[in-house]
Amino acid sequence: MQHGPLPSPMRQLLALSTLMTLARALTTPVLVLSLAQQLRLGLPAIGMLLGAVLVVATLCGLYGGHLVDRWRPRRLLIGAAALIAAGLALLPAARAPAPALVALLLSETAFGVFGIAVKAALSDGLPAAARARGFSLRYTLTNLAFAVGPFIGSALAGRHAAAPFWAAAMLAASLLPWLAWLRLRDIAADGAPAGAPGFVQTLALLGGDRALVLFTLGCLLGCVVHGRFSDYLALVLLGQRPAAEVMQWMSALIACNALAVVLLQLPIGQRIQRRHAGRWIALGSLLLAAGLAGFWHAASLAGWCLAMLVFTLGEIIIVPAEMLVVDAIAPAAYKGSYFAAHHLAQLGSAASPALCALVLAHGAPGGLFGLLIALALLGALLVAASGAARVTFRAARASDRAARAVPAGSWSPRGGCRRGR
Repeated sequence: MQHGPLPSPMRQLLALSTLMTLARALTTPVLVLSLAQQLRLGLPAIGMLLGAVLVVATLCGLYGGHLVDRWRPRRLLIGAAALIAAGLALLPAARAPAPALVALLLSETAFGVFGIAVKAALSDGLPAAARARGFSLRYTLTNLAFAVGPFIGSALAGRHAAAPFWAAAMLAASLLPWLAWLRLRDIAADGAPAGAPGFVQTLALLGGDRALVLFTLGCLLGCVVHGRFSDYLALVLLGQRPAAEVMQWMSALIACNALAVVLLQLPIGQRIQRRHAGRWIALGSLLLAAGLAGFWHAASLAGWCLAMLVFTLGEIIIVPAEMLVVDAIAPAAYKGSYFAAHHLAQLGSAASPALCALVLAHGAPGGLFGLLIALALLGALLVAASGAARVTFRAARASDRAARAVPAGSWSPRGGCRRGR
């Protein structure tokens, strides 16, 4: 396990990725309200619009992953950043659903491709022993960006309704020269080499990989549980307490979650061993289930905060462990495609609010928490049944043997880590 500093290009990549996440976070608190005012649509219609955009953008991410495997990573990051800036800049000007839909699809799809490209670059540019730390650091920085971004966005919206979108677009555009300067090793040449499989063949490869399919399904069920937890917890509390008290409780719970992620993600994440990533996912799923049981039976705010701490521990274990498994099961030439396929698990996050609201509308909170506990445990069982953990264990042993056989190199002038290659 590597505890030293990450290579300079990887630190720069993480910094730029965090700033791009901050650009997204600036618009989070005002997006729904801005769309409602601009398009004159009701909240249900806005919800359907955003849900449809998220589903389509996630599916389009599959092709984005294919491009990650075919293009130079720096060029793809630059292209995604330019599309993000364009989409965010166009959104405040949209006065009809069609142009708003185009702007949202542009930015959301580009955000997804940018994230996939960052994961693939971290996987390719870090030695195996440092990848857990790299993925954990990225997740920590993402949460930091979402901790401060909404407050800044809300303050900007107080001056002008479109200000958060303009600021986010300018921030995304300002990253373009830095991305152009970034020294990443060339994972792939521009365009597909002769004889390289096309997108349809790549989809067939992904669909035929039993380990990937079952693993992604297990992760999708996990995302139903932890992807949008604040939505269903707020719905549960609204059925039990006055609105003012719900706001106080949710503020405390979100603060507890954010503090735990910031303080514990990196210390815990960098201790996740690649060879035992499957065991870590099982532990994380059990902690999610234990946290949900705490929400179910606790009657005080202190009890809910304790349950949130346990729940958050499961979340911060699962996220980097999943990245390590995908990194291990992906063939070297298909890192982007495999990370994109795993990104389909985010459809669980998209479905979570509607599913939980439906269950609460026809039953008590106990039924919802029981269902979510079952989904967390079923997700862990699917991960175990996929056999991905065994592949990860074998890959880690092979990497250890390679590291012992080949002397450690240094970061190359082109930005690539030569160790174990």
